[in-house]
Amino acid sequence: MSRIKLGVLSSSQALVDKTRELAIEKNIEIKGAYAALDGAIQVAQEMEADGVEVVLARESTAVLVKNQISIPLLAFPLSTIDILSCIKEAARFGRNILLVSFHKKMKGIEFLNELFNIRMTQSVCENFADVQQLISTHYHKYDAMVGGATSSAIAKKYALTSIETQTSEEVIESTLDSAISVAQYNRLEQEKSHRYSLIIDGVSDGVIAYDRKGKITLINDTAGKLLNVDYQAEAGMSFLDVLPTSTGTDVLSTGIPIEHKIERVGSDLFVFNHIPIIINNDTVGGVTTFNDASNVIEIEGEIRRSLSKGLIAKYDLSNMVCRSPEMRELVKRVRRFSTTDSTLLVLGETGTGKELLAHSIHNLSNRSKQPFVSINCASLSEELLQSELFGYEEGAFTGSKKGGKPGLFELAHNGTIFLDDINATSQNLQRHLLRVLQEKEVMRVGADRITPINVRIIAASNTELIEEVNAGRFREDLFFRLNVLYIRIPPLRERIDDLPLLAEKFIAEICRKYKKKQLVIPQANMQRLNDHNWPGNVRQLQNFLERLILIVDNEFESVVFDELFDELFEYRAGPVKSMPQTIPKPSPMPAPETIGRTEQEMIQQALNSTGYHKTKTAEKLGISRTTLWKKMKKYAM
Repeated sequence: MSRIKLGVLSSSQALVDKTRELAIEKNIEIKGAYAALDGAIQVAQEMEADGVEVVLARESTAVLVKNQISIPLLAFPLSTIDILSCIKEAARFGRNILLVSFHKKMKGIEFLNELFNIRMTQSVCENFADVQQLISTHYHKYDAMVGGATSSAIAKKYALTSIETQTSEEVIESTLDSAISVAQYNRLEQEKSHRYSLIIDGVSDGVIAYDRKGKITLINDTAGKLLNVDYQAEAGMSFLDVLPTSTGTDVLSTGIPIEHKIERVGSDLFVFNHIPIIINNDTVGGVTTFNDASNVIEIEGEIRRSLSKGLIAKYDLSNMVCRSPEMRELVKRVRRFSTTDSTLLVLGETGTGKELLAHSIHNLSNRSKQPFVSINCASLSEELLQSELFGYEEGAFTGSKKGGKPGLFELAHNGTIFLDDINATSQNLQRHLLRVLQEKEVMRVGADRITPINVRIIAASNTELIEEVNAGRFREDLFFRLNVLYIRIPPLRERIDDLPLLAEKFIAEICRKYKKKQLVIPQANMQRLNDHNWPGNVRQLQNFLERLILIVDNEFESVVFDELFDELFEYRAGPVKSMPQTIPKPSPMPAPETIGRTEQEMIQQALNSTGYHKTKTAEKLGISRTTLWKKMKKYAM
């Protein structure tokens, strides 16, 4: 940090020299100047221009200079004891004493006449000319004069004895210490002010502050640019000079903030916030922040894009196998429907690939670079689904996130939202969805304001939605809003020509995922897969193949295939039966050898006898290979 720089200004050379001496001891840079009253102002202004932080002067000079410079000025006080000493000294030369002071009369010294047996006259002067006139006209009336350096210098010209008032070393040092404190405080304040100005000028909003009368006290660079105003060149403007039609000054009378107010300035629209400054229940001013409405819209878009980061469509048409005529026609329709923004209804049984189709449509559309949001409406309770779709405000319900949370419709702004299993939604939620489709806006749970959105909706159902309408479980008006465009995905049994290709694709993906050798399914077994009706559709086929690949030892095993294939029929009849918790007594093994043995011991003996060949072990125990695999996993064998 640089050294503090002070200036001392006096017509007394002794005062200047003593102040400089003490300042050097305190490691303070001092700029001293000997100047009479008439030249003091110019010298003080030169000191300010030279970087002096505080000026020191005697009281007569300080009164003359203080309003002519913007930096602090401290006066060396003249103590009562110094005045008494000077008057006592002057009394040695006669009874008629002239006391010269500047700008104000010294009070309470009349008792000195009686004390020293003198007749003292006090004269108040305003400038050098007054002193000159006083002494030149009346010098012969007095035996001695008491005054400052300037007065003493004039008195000497007329042979009038003069006693010059002196400033003690203690007073000089005390005043010097005060000046150092003032300079240090001003540096801190300037640093704060500079930091504050950088912050205010660095914000993207325009900022205008004004006092209780509406006079502008601060206007940042952004506000100046937005309003085309040069505040520095037009200092002293009022708020209404800059914004004559604004409601900003209303807060001065009401004390009530005005937020998110759209106001027109010329041909431009701005979003304003007017905030009153209230101290001790008294409105002392106001602060207005504002921005161009187009900037606000752009910022909102950036925020939404930031929040929706990662919400992307993962699949495209390359993921759809389409050898069959039905699927080729579907792909044509997908390409055609991707070019529009109309609402789309997708119907298909569980596992047919409705979500994959929605991903593909989004990636083919002009919204492909915008968010893709997907939610299964059957997987959440009504209350949770509503808060996920529409968001909520802070405090909307117990456990709500601090600051609230944007809903999926908000996150999908300018993109696509996929509502899977929409047939599972309640009548109440259907009513809210209808409003979104009609008004293109959402309202968060617990909020009192709406948020406009631009979202393409793709809805899917695993049942015939018109049947749900006829049964009174789905709103007819919502159905027709959703059913602008329509795609039905055929079940796997209606596109069985695609099964070999699907199986080949899934096997390659699964083997790559688990770093397994490519599995080849014999033609006879593939025919069995073709003959099955696949009630779980493509998803069921994929799950079947994944289980098969994980259980076999890198080579196709018919026993495992048969076991898993039999389980497919259990799915048709209902839920898969639970696996038995104990192994039945195996017939191939002699009964005497099994008595008293634990299940684990039995399995271990069978493994040892077959050389750990899992298929032969399963046959020996009279269980399926799948059950053997699970038991071995259970016992960490």
